[in-house]
Amino acid sequence: MSAARNSELGLFILRSQVLALYRSFIRTCRQIPASNRGEVMSEVRREFRSQQDPSKPRDAYAVKYLLSDGRTKLKMLQEMIGFRT
Repeated sequence: MSAARNSELGLFILRSQVLALYRSFIRTCRQIPASNRGEVMSEVRREFRSQQDPSKPRDAYAVKYLLSDGRTKLKMLQEMIGFRT
């Protein structure tokens, strides 16, 4: 039972990291010129929603991999638009 609680806590923490990554993408998208902003924001939403499918249960390792991949893509986007933190 303790392992199940640890697993639930770990997934809860990962969920908060996913939400923080999503918010970072949205903040970064605000720096994109209006002519392209909508398209990029739609792609960000589409990517996050595609991984939200409840019929595909995720384990912590899969979520960690997707978080890492998302952080890499965020950095690439920020570099493309010259985003300053």
